[in-house]
Parts: sequence; C-alpha cells; structure tokens
Amino acid sequence: MPKFRVGLDAFLIGVRREYRFVLATFAASGIGYLGSAAAPVLVQALIDAGLDHHQAGDLGAIELFALALATVLLSPYVPMVSHRKLAIGGTLMAALGLAISAFSVDYTPMIVGRIVTGFGSGLAISGANAAIAAREDAERIFAIIWTMGGAITASLAIYLPRVVEGGEYPLGFGVLVLLCFIGLPCIIWLPPKPVEPAQSATEGVDSTAKVSGSLDPDLKRAFGPLVWMTFAGMFLYSAAEQALWNFAYNIPIEAGVDPALAAQILAFTTIMGLAGGAIAALLGVRLGRVFPIVLGCLLSVSGRWLYISSGSGLTLLFGSLLWGIGFYFVSPYQIGLVAAIDRKGRAAVASAAAFNFGYAVGPGLAGRILEYMDRDWLMLFIAISTLVSMLLFLPLAIRVDRDARNARAPARSVGPAGGG
Repeated sequence: MPKFRVGLDAFLIGVRREYRFVLATFAASGIGYLGSAAAPVLVQALIDAGLDHHQAGDLGAIELFALALATVLLSPYVPMVSHRKLAIGGTLMAALGLAISAFSVDYTPMIVGRIVTGFGSGLAISGANAAIAAREDAERIFAIIWTMGGAITASLAIYLPRVVEGGEYPLGFGVLVLLCFIGLPCIIWLPPKPVEPAQSATEGVDSTAKVSGSLDPDLKRAFGPLVWMTFAGMFLYSAAEQALWNFAYNIPIEAGVDPALAAQILAFTTIMGLAGGAIAALLGVRLGRVFPIVLGCLLSVSGRWLYISSGSGLTLLFGSLLWGIGFYFVSPYQIGLVAAIDRKGRAAVASAAAFNFGYAVGPGLAGRILEYMDRDWLMLFIAISTLVSMLLFLPLAIRVDRDARNARAPARSVGPAGGG
C-alpha cells in the first residue's frame, strides 16, 4: 500500500507539472495566437475605418516581419538566456504595442504599434518554442498548444466582430491587451532553461546529435541543406496561410455573405481545426512524419481553394472544414520536424522566424492581389505555394523517419544475441 501511494503521488506530481508546462508555454506563445486569431476581424475593422486592402494587409505584414526579425536575432543566443524572462519581457512589450495601436488615430503611429507588438511577440514565442524543443515529445506539446490556440481563435472569431463593429478597432486591440495580462501569471511556470545533458563517455560529441538520436554526429553536415529546404517550405506554407487568413472575414463579406454568417464560418474553421490538432496530439509520430505532412498539406490546400472560390455558404463551410483540420493537423509536424534534430531549441526558434517571414509576406501580397487583381490570382498563389512547400518538407521528414527507424533497430536485435 505505501508503494502504491508513493507511485500515485509521483504520478499526480508529474501530471501537475505537465499541465503547468503546457499552460506556461501556451501563455508565452499566446500573444502570437491572439494576433493571428484577431487578424481577419481587425483587418475588416480597419477597412471599415477607412483603410484600403493593401494598407490593412501591410499593417499585419509589418507586425509579423518584426516578429520574424526578433526570432532571427535571438536564435543564436537561446541556450544562454532565461526562457521565462524572455517570455515575460516579450509579452509585456507586445501588450505595450497593442496599447499604442489602440490609441492610434493615424497610420504612422499604428505602424509603430505593430512593430513593437511584433518584436515583443517574437521574444515571447522564442522562449516558448525553445522550452518545448528541449523535450522529447515536442510534436505532442506543439499539437496541444495549437489545439488550445484554435479554441482561442474560435472564441475571438465569434465575439470580436461584435466588439469592433463599425470600425471600432481600438476596442479590439484593448481586448488583446487584457488577454495578455490574463495569461502573464502562467508564464511563471515556464522553466528558466532546459536541463543540460550530463557529460559522460560521449563527451565531445555534438549534444544536439546525441539528444536527437541521429546516427550522424555532425548535425550541420548531415542535416544542413535539408533544414534550409524545410525553412523554405515553412516560409511558403505560412505565406499561403496568412494570405488567406488575414482576409478570411473580408472575402466572404465582399462576395455577398452576411457578416454574421461569415463570422460563424470563421469560427467553424478553427473549431474544426481543434479536431486536427487533437488528432496530431494523439497520433504523435506513430505513423512517422511523412504521411501526416503530406495529408495535412493536401487537406489545407483543398480547403483554401474551396474557401476562396466559394459561391455559396455550403461550399464556404466545407472549404473551412478541410482548411481548419488540415492546417491545425500539419502545423505541429512542421515545427516538430526541426525540433527533432536540435533539442537545444535553436532550430525551433529559427523555424518560428521562417514561418513568420512567410506570415509577413502573405497579408501584404494578398492585399495587393485583391486590390489590383482578383481572387483567382490569389487562389493560384496559395495553391502553388502550399504544394511546393509540401515537397520541400519531405526530404528532411524522410531522413528523420529513417534515422528513427535505424536507431530503434539495434535495440530489437540485441535481445537474441545477448540470450545466446
């Protein structure tokens, strides 16, 4: 009985730590989810307030470019800084930028607010991603975080349009400031730094190669070109995603869909995304990484195509279903792919930069396409970018899956030999 009690206590302590870690990393990266979740509604509010499509798109692009720049500048120093302090400081900076945006009545101060928000978001997300990348179950944690982010996105898609109705964008930014401060106390649970692997007989071998289980001790030589291809895939995929997402509320409205129905469909997209994220969290890497990446990319590109080309509410709804499930299902595998070969977190932080440079390009490009061309050209850009990104992800996914199988193979063969 005492042994059972001790085991139960240890299990409960482990569960509490797990929940705290998930809440802390979600709160730290939450400002990124909040900005992304609110983007379609805020873009429409800014257009209602007098901006044109490309000006509204440029504001989102500026914020995400600042976010990406912060992650690029920080990635070499991630192992040397406190993840907790980084996340707390970044969240406070992002809240300041949102407050500046809320009080801006001219375009120039709004640009300043978006830059401050983006840079702060980049710092906070870097702290969260580095903490997650240090874990062996990084893909599962990323999937849980994405699922929680989907719940926040769905809630904002339902309620935020009522807050900003008629171009009242300051109230929208004010809601985001409030949510930043609600999540701030949870970041205290974020580990300051990952535990460094103990030195042993393997001292001198690159620690990232040891932790990842790669058979090749020279990580850069073995994976360098494949990682750069993966970063390019992240850039293209996220550019396609944000090109549509920033205008996902505006496109149906301009096609004649009732704004209330457009908001509900937008929420449905993220609610269905919860299913995709949950499946990824439960599945983990049991089927490897190649199959989930291919399936997720194909689902998301099909959904995006139907969403843009929709001529009816039913087509719009079905497109949002495929789009939401595909995006939230594939994203943890895309981020976890580089985390699997570098548990120190530098590659995971760099991957955030690759994604966010794409996120920065997408809205500005989509705004200009919608302003000066038409939706057919936007569909073509999104389809080509998504499919090419899928092809760029595959080489590293195939390599990581192969190395994982090879790493397990000796363990299966040792038993019979030792028994002889």
